[in-house]
This record gives sequence, structure tokens and C-alpha cells, in this order.
Amino acid sequence: MRPSASLLSIYFYALLSSGTSSSGDDRRWLVALVDLVELDYVDHCEQRATATWNELIGSSKGLSTKLERDKAFGIFSRQQTSEVKRGLTGYTLASNDDVLRRKVKLLLQPGDTLLETEQWIRLVTFGDTALHRLRFATNYDCGNNRNCTLRELQSSLARQQDEEKLMSMKKSWEQNLPNMNEYLEQILPLLRNASKENNYDTVEEYWDFLVEYEGAILKARELWDNIKPLYIKLHKYVSLRLKGADAVGKPLPVHLLKSLNGDDWSNIIESLLPQHPAVYQKVHANLQLKDLGGINAFKTAVNLIQELGLGELEADLWTDSIFNSTCPPILLDWCKPNKVRVVSCKDVSFVNYVEAHEAAMKIKYKEIAALHSNNTYILREAPRYSATFEAIPGFFSLLALNPHALSRTGLFPLDIFSYNANHHRLVLQLITALRDLPKLNFYLAADEWRLKVLMGSIPYSKIASSWREFRKDFSLLETSDVDLLGDPYILFNKPFIGKFMGLILKYQIYHSFAEELISDESDLVQYVSENNERISDTMMQGFGRVWPEMVNDLLATRENGLEYTGLTDYYRLLDDYLDKQLDPPKDASDDYVEPITEPIPEENEIIEFSEVNTEPTVKKGGTHEDLLSNVIDTGFNDLLSKLDAETSTVGVLEIKNPVHSGDQSKDTKEASYNTYWWIGIAVALAIIIILIAIIARKRHNHRKQLERQRRENSHA
Repeated sequence: MRPSASLLSIYFYALLSSGTSSSGDDRRWLVALVDLVELDYVDHCEQRATATWNELIGSSKGLSTKLERDKAFGIFSRQQTSEVKRGLTGYTLASNDDVLRRKVKLLLQPGDTLLETEQWIRLVTFGDTALHRLRFATNYDCGNNRNCTLRELQSSLARQQDEEKLMSMKKSWEQNLPNMNEYLEQILPLLRNASKENNYDTVEEYWDFLVEYEGAILKARELWDNIKPLYIKLHKYVSLRLKGADAVGKPLPVHLLKSLNGDDWSNIIESLLPQHPAVYQKVHANLQLKDLGGINAFKTAVNLIQELGLGELEADLWTDSIFNSTCPPILLDWCKPNKVRVVSCKDVSFVNYVEAHEAAMKIKYKEIAALHSNNTYILREAPRYSATFEAIPGFFSLLALNPHALSRTGLFPLDIFSYNANHHRLVLQLITALRDLPKLNFYLAADEWRLKVLMGSIPYSKIASSWREFRKDFSLLETSDVDLLGDPYILFNKPFIGKFMGLILKYQIYHSFAEELISDESDLVQYVSENNERISDTMMQGFGRVWPEMVNDLLATRENGLEYTGLTDYYRLLDDYLDKQLDPPKDASDDYVEPITEPIPEENEIIEFSEVNTEPTVKKGGTHEDLLSNVIDTGFNDLLSKLDAETSTVGVLEIKNPVHSGDQSKDTKEASYNTYWWIGIAVALAIIIILIAIIARKRHNHRKQLERQRRENSHA
């Protein structure tokens, strides 16, 4: 049985009080105390993960066991903080003791677990119970007067076209949300208490501390001010497509976006596609044909992780995880090296494909951090909200939609992509924008609203309905008063600001690699694999350093902070397209080039012409060029110059040996016949030569046109 931290602490005090201990002894015992505390944290993490797993799979006692473990964890964390504080009595950390200093700080300020026991129990009970009800309720409305599960609701919502049924579906989901008054009166105010327990005067300062970014909320506001114009354009474009010109600039009902709380508009992509949506249609069809949902989507993600030179995921993931539950994926970490499981759905869609890639990379992130970061609990599992933990998996999902990655996965051929590279990039940008821009808006809106409520900026009489009004002004969306209560970060009083910054940073990472390529057509995935130390080194450090200190190395630039330009540069094609759709130019032209779909003759093939049809058919034996050069070398041009041109319907026949001499009249008739026969052959061959020349000329002109367009696109 492992000794408790308190026993070690008592022995440590005895050593200090004896007056014989040296500075080296003091440090060794403090290290031993921290190590023992961390081991106890690992035990609690394992117990909580097991309980959470049982709750997720629907065990009869799953929720009660999870509540028991979560309550015990808060009590334990508060006790261990007190133990470490007492252990520091009479000892001063050396200036060069960075690792130990970092561990002690993380243990002394664990965040919300410093709440009083009764308050902590109230928080986890509210959150665990609400999520359990949402996950296992069966009274959702899936249309046609049919009740269904959450997974069925998600699937039906994406396919439904009727506005009234969409609204009914959303309301059925809201009926399973917790009570807003209970949240406002008993849960949200706990943020003030947690702030004070961690020695911060305001919730905003407390959240800055948890995100480990000074002035995080102020920075987020600055970033959003520069991204907002693109969001507004996208919102106007969506309004134009869904409701017409009269709706542009007005709030959109969330249910029309086929979204429960408006943080993701991906389900309406097919209503927003440009005139030539070939890349979406082809990728969507191939996702279905290859059944790239659930475990298959995760295994495709692992293939890309291996391409980047980051290795495989642990084999136990495939046997111990669940891939036929609900989305988005839920990761469960036992806080031990290489023991992470996932609960996800098997539905095939663009969004689920992207989210599987992000989840797989988060697992790899945890594995790499567990093998490094001094391999201790607190430097792997610190109660902090790191933007790099959000950004690197997010960057990985952008790579998954890179043309070279799509081609290698068999979702869209690279040679077809090159015909209209910028147009295809535009479509892919639209797909990602519908997911990321609404998320950015929701993250900041939820944090800003909570801060306003806690600071008393909203009159008490209007607080219960203030989310609806705030969302309308901040997001131009019509929501309900309660739909934000479906998010775990809201239920457990967690700040979104780390996710917001991570989403910004992922585009900076993408931009930092992309701008180092020779051209836009270069293989970005291969380049990242050749320079993957920037990614792997960041993951190795875990929480050993605060994440803003690692941004400089991650981006390989002199910049050391977050900038909006990575995101706006990524969406420059979409930005231009939205401008043209909202204010069409008079001389608008379609520069889309239809790819050549006819089969190109293989080597050693010949072209044969029939008597009726003058179009060429292909047979083995030579190429177009081979046939053309062979005909020219035969000397038929000289023959044609000596013979009068005559029309003939005689086809191309096999040339036989000349006839033997015999009867004169017979020979004369045969000679006359042979003359016409040879003239027919000559005319037929002349037609062949002319047609081949025309075909060759057209193909040559087409190649020149494509090459000119490629040069123009590259200059653009």
C-alpha cells in the first residue's frame, strides 16, 4: 500500500525541526513529497477515468460511481494543496530549480478544485447529471412524430430540410437541458469563489491565469475585431443563400443552420456550394464509398500521423475504444503513458472526418507528452487550458484537407485538383470556415456573456433572457435563452478562451509552414514531415513551460504572439469569393476549366478509324504521336502529289501482295481496278493524316491554354 502524502510530510517536518538537515536534504524531501502527491493524483485519475468510461457505456451504476469519484477528487485535490503548502514551510526554492518550481506552482493552484467541498460537489453534480441526461435521453424529436436518441437526432438534423421540423428538433433537445435559473443562481457564481481561492480578484484575471496568457480576454477581443469582417461576410452569404436578399444583415435562426447552439454551420454546406462544387462532391462521395467514419476515419488519421513521422497510436486504442456511439469524439485519459480511449460515432461526414483527425492527434499529443515532460503527472495533466493542445490537432485537420493528403487517401485526384486549384481551394476553405468561424464567435460570446453576468453589467431582471439578446447582437443569430447549457465548458464553468486562441494559432502554424514552400503546388504534408521537430518538440514539453513561450519555436519566426493574419491569409480566396457574391461585378466571368475526362491512349496503342464514324478508336500498338510519325515516314505525301484526288468510302484495308501477270485484258481490268484501289487507299490515308493533325493541334492548343491558366493562377 502506498504511503500517504501526510505521512511523508510529517517525516519531512521532523527532519526540518531536527536542525540537522542540509539544503540538499530539504530539496530531496520536497521532491519526494511532490512525487508522492503526483502518484496519488494518478490513482484518482485512473479511478475517475474508469468511472467515466462506465458512465459513457451506459452502466447501471455509471452515473452514481462517476459522481462519487468526481466529488472525492475535489476533496483530495484541496487536501493535497494544503500538504504541499506545509511542505514548503521553511524552504525556499532555488532560482535555477525551474522544473520543481513549475510543479509546485501547478500543485498549489489547481483551479476550481480549491472550492469549498460543498461548492465543488454542487458544481460536479450539476455538470455530470446534465451531460448524462443529454447523452442518454430518448425523447428527442427526429421528425415524423418519432422519438429518438441523441445520435439519431444529430443525424436527422443534418438531413432535415423542413424549417418547422428543424425547430421542433431543436426544442426537443432544449427540453433536456438543465434549468437556466439554477445555473445562474447556483453554478455560475462559483466562478467568483474559485477566483478568490486561487488568489485572483476577478474572474477575468482568473481565466487569464488558467489559460496562462496575460490579458487573454483583451487579446481575444483584439483578434476578433480583425476576423469579424470575414465572419459578417460569411453570415451575409449564408443568409442570402438560405433566405434571400431581404435577410442579408439580419439575425439568422439557429435551427436554419441545422445546429443546436450555432457553433457549427457545417450541416448546410450543400446549400452554399459555388457553381462548380466538384471537389466537395467527389470527396463526399468517396468518404461514403470508403466508409471513412468511426474507426476507419481514425485509422486514416493515423496514416497521416505516420506520414508526418510521428509514429503510430497504441494498438489498445482500436480494441478498447467505442466507435459507434455519439459525436463529437470524447477522449478518456487514464493519466498513464499510452492509455487513452475514445468514444466516437461511425457516421460518415466531412465534419466527423475532420474531428476524427483532431482527436487522433490529441491522443498522439498525449502519448508524446507522456514519454517526455519528465514523465510526471503534473507536467502532463496540469489543470490548464493550453492553446497549443488545441492548435496542433487543429493544424493536423487542415493538413487532412490538403490536396496532396486528399489524393493519397484516394478522396480526390491531385491531377484533377490542378486543373482548377484555386477554385477547389475555395470550396475547401468554405467547408472549414463553416466550422471554425462560428466556433470562434461562440467561444468569445460565451465567455463575454458570463463575464458580463458576473460583473453585474446586465440588470438582474433581464439575466435569464440575456443570452438570447447578447447572441443576437454579438453573433447575429437568433437562439433560445438556454441553448448554451448543452456545452460541457459552460456546465463546468470552464473558459473557452484557450480554445479560441488555439483555433487562431492553428492557422498561424499552417501559414508558417505554407509560406516556406517553393510554390502552392508543393507537397505541404511532405514538407511538414521533413520539419516535424517544430511540432514534436512542442508536444514533448507538455506543461513543462507555459505555452506562449513555445509559440516562437513552433512558428519558426521572430514573432512571439498570436496574430489574426494566419487565419485571414488562409481564407483570402473565400474572402474574395464572398465579396463577389454579395456585390457581383458587372464583368464577372467564370474561369472554371472543365477537366479532360476522355481516356488518354496508353503507350503502344494505335488509333483506328471506321468508315461511318470519323472519331478515332484506340487499339494496342502505338500512340497518337507514333502513328503520325509513322505515316509521314512512308512517303505518301509524294504519292498524293502525283495522283488526282478522288472521294472514296473505301476503308483502311490490309495491303496484300501484288497479282501475278496473266491475260492482258484481265490484267488491264485488274490494273484499272488496282489503280482505283490504290487511289482509295491514298485518299483514306490522307483523311487519316488530316484528322490526326487536327486532333494533335487541338490537344496542343488545349495544353497551351491550361499552361497559361496555371501561370496566371500562380501569379495571382
